[in-house]
Amino acid sequence: MFYRVVLIISILTYSSTAIADNNDFDNAIKADQLLKESIEAKKFQNFELALSKLQIANQLSPTNSDVLVQLGFNYYALGKLDQAKQSFQKALSISPNYVDAQYGLVSVILAQNPDNPDEAEKLLNQYIEQSPNDVQLLTISKTIEAIKKSIHNWDFNLGGTHSHLSKSYADWNEMEMALSYKLSKTDTITGYFAQSHRFHMNDQKYGATLWYTFNDRAYGYLTGFISSQNKLFAKYTLINGIDYTLFNSINQSVNSFHVTLDMKLDHYDDGNIKSIDPGIIQYFFGERLSLSGKWNNTFDQDNKHMSGFLVKITGSPTEKLHLFAGYSNSQETSDRSSNFTRSLIKVSARFVGFSYDISEIVTININYTNEDRKETTHNRKLYNKNTIGCGIKWKF
Repeated sequence: MFYRVVLIISILTYSSTAIADNNDFDNAIKADQLLKESIEAKKFQNFELALSKLQIANQLSPTNSDVLVQLGFNYYALGKLDQAKQSFQKALSISPNYVDAQYGLVSVILAQNPDNPDEAEKLLNQYIEQSPNDVQLLTISKTIEAIKKSIHNWDFNLGGTHSHLSKSYADWNEMEMALSYKLSKTDTITGYFAQSHRFHMNDQKYGATLWYTFNDRAYGYLTGFISSQNKLFAKYTLINGIDYTLFNSINQSVNSFHVTLDMKLDHYDDGNIKSIDPGIIQYFFGERLSLSGKWNNTFDQDNKHMSGFLVKITGSPTEKLHLFAGYSNSQETSDRSSNFTRSLIKVSARFVGFSYDISEIVTININYTNEDRKETTHNRKLYNKNTIGCGIKWKF
């Protein structure tokens, strides 16, 4: 009797194991079929369809490293970098020498930290030691080298303008320079110096700006200036602003739409002048064309409100050439001449210009502005002003 019981238990155990093995085999076949179907879908860039098939395949065969790798590549294509990273890591835990998974994991880490490729490079070097002749790994190594060469933490800008005034007023000559340093992925600091010669008077101002990126939709800045003699410039100036992406690209033609807000306070010995300027920017055609507008609101020392506007169009007919043109009808805080010390100057300006990237690190720019200036209190014409400016930007 005892032997009969043992025999029955053994038969039942064997049969259940056989059934489990058959189920695993069937699941593996189904997973492989779904994997093939996902690869076909991916060829036509139907990543969502490919992903749905791979997720079912992964449930059927969770230790299939081929499925995990393809999951990673499809997550990557859809911009789901965290899920892609997890898929590649799971594949490597099963098959540590799987080069496709190694390539995928390095690609994800690089995409997550494009401004700091050191982590991706360190991991890649470990994989290259295992497979020194693999084409995929050597290709991404070259990509990392190119990225490292393109990263520049410093920007230096130097520019100057010469202005000719009507009514026999003396010409203006101005120069400014700025040096920027990228402190981190989210923070950049810029220092400024400007020298101005107007109406036979000289003045200088010094300042700094902190740029901060809040997230992938918004960034802001805070700027402060002080003047050395406050003959032409405000005694001190405070400016802050924000740019927020209201929506991203609708299609290839209509791209992101931004709303902006800039606020400024100029302090002179005779009082404060304040301005609040909301604006919008719409990008088109892969962000190679943009239209922007601002509504200027200025409050003088007596808190009298004056408004104006600015419209601007920019375009990049080539990767290196960038053009812009615009019109504004707003207030300059003051030209601070002896005759118009307390006045806001009403300025109607037409401007055009371009910049050209001589190389990846050097850009030159030239611009021209024509202005009609009026004294706002009595609405009388003061003078016309024609300005030519040029500058150079150097990244290092």
